[in-house]
Amino acid sequence: MFTGDSLTTFSFDSEYMRRLAEGDPSVEEHFTAYFGRLLFLKLRGRVRSAQLAEDMKQETFLRVLQQIRSKRGIDQPERLGAFVNRVCENVMKEFFRSEGRHPQVGETAPDPMDDTIDLLGALVDDERKRMVHSVLAELSGKDRTILRMVFLEDTDKDKVCSTMRVSRGYLRVLLHRARQRLKKVMLERDAAKQMRAGD
Repeated sequence: MFTGDSLTTFSFDSEYMRRLAEGDPSVEEHFTAYFGRLLFLKLRGRVRSAQLAEDMKQETFLRVLQQIRSKRGIDQPERLGAFVNRVCENVMKEFFRSEGRHPQVGETAPDPMDDTIDLLGALVDDERKRMVHSVLAELSGKDRTILRMVFLEDTDKDKVCSTMRVSRGYLRVLLHRARQRLKKVMLERDAAKQMRAGD
């Protein structure tokens, strides 16, 4: 049903929004494919790395889907594209404000390694697992189940998508959210440990 190049104009309607809100896999796949290329092109020209552009794109998807699935929803389905663009602009502004408070990284500097990716792929010690459980506890039941299967049970991602009836695109959004939250928890706990050690 939802096919075509991601740069082709598409008319969004209330039925599309309803199915997206309900987590229809085919609509989620179309949504992430349709806006994914557009957002990446927009972001890639304004941020310093492809990975950063990808992170900001996933954060945009996350916020848009949260709004669609909230009680407020979106009043004008035909303006979904404008809404996604506005959310993306806000994500960029937040990032640039944050960058202003921290040292800038040169254009040619390599991206810092994200240790949380390896930690999420192979969590072996109890402390890490407890941290992941505390992050997952903040999520809804369906999201929590999906992330537990990926991070704690090491279930194949295709099987997760099939079992939980989500698209690979939406699974990427969920994984991005979990990585961000886990990183925040880890940084906060590391900072607390350093403060205690300095006392």
